Amino acid sequence: MEEAPDLSIHRMRGTLIWMTSRLLYPLLLAVTLYIIYAAVTQGWDLRRALWGYLFGLIVLLITVERLLPLSPDWGMTRQSFWRDLKYLLASGVTIAMVRTGFGTLALWLSERHQGPLASASVLLSVGVFLVVFELLQYWFHRLSHEGTGALGRFLWKVHLAHHLPDRVYVVMHGVFHPLNALISAVLIQSTLLILGLSPQAVFAAVLLIDLQTMGSHFNVDIRAGFLNYVFIGTELHRYHHSADIDEARNFGTVLPLWDLVFGTFVYRPDAAPRRLGVDRSAGYPPSQQFWQVLALPFRR
Repeated sequence: MEEAPDLSIHRMRGTLIWMTSRLLYPLLLAVTLYIIYAAVTQGWDLRRALWGYLFGLIVLLITVERLLPLSPDWGMTRQSFWRDLKYLLASGVTIAMVRTGFGTLALWLSERHQGPLASASVLLSVGVFLVVFELLQYWFHRLSHEGTGALGRFLWKVHLAHHLPDRVYVVMHGVFHPLNALISAVLIQSTLLILGLSPQAVFAAVLLIDLQTMGSHFNVDIRAGFLNYVFIGTELHRYHHSADIDEARNFGTVLPLWDLVFGTFVYRPDAAPRRLGVDRSAGYPPSQQFWQVLALPFRR
């Protein structure tokens, strides 16, 4: 007796979901590391390789996300896309200005001195950069959630735009207040500048940051296993967007190192948050009200 077509399709989909959840992230990490190795050892055009990698990564993640979502309720809609686009444009301008300014400063300084990691290996440079950057970013991020007084309230209002959406998906990663994007860009660029990484090390660091930050908002059931203790990915960052503040932890961006050190690490392999976003009773404006959200840090 032949198997019913619907049952066969259901089994094939189940197998595909299982393979994607267990194999996609390790494969993406392996491909990323290979691209870094090939670009550094074979003298690739780093700028072209960077943009090609980022484009391919975004297309792949969005495609898989649309086909095999963890939760259809967390997926991108037409309305949320147009909302996201406003934040992406606003933050993109801010980040471009910061990178231009720091790039000019880096060129000026490179004519006068080199940073401490200018001649170090790519592996050592990237490792030191990520540890130092993550420490700075961790406390900025944590204070944006848990800070008290006038500074804490200001930082939360600046960061709030990223937590107002009740959905988490790849494109939503770019939903930030321009001031939040400014501070994050300054943290990255200033750390790169002070440490004096080589162009090859900067390329490697940026690729790892892109993979983890884009992947951390991936609406797919990814199971990274022990790699969750090495990198911040989908399983960890999903809890950071939980509406339950008791589990909205994991403040790292690329590494869970400082979450582990300071006791804010949350890892529940077989579960997902019941609800995403913020406490709606707090009276925050909806994320679609772009100008009101941007004005929040400047209001009492």
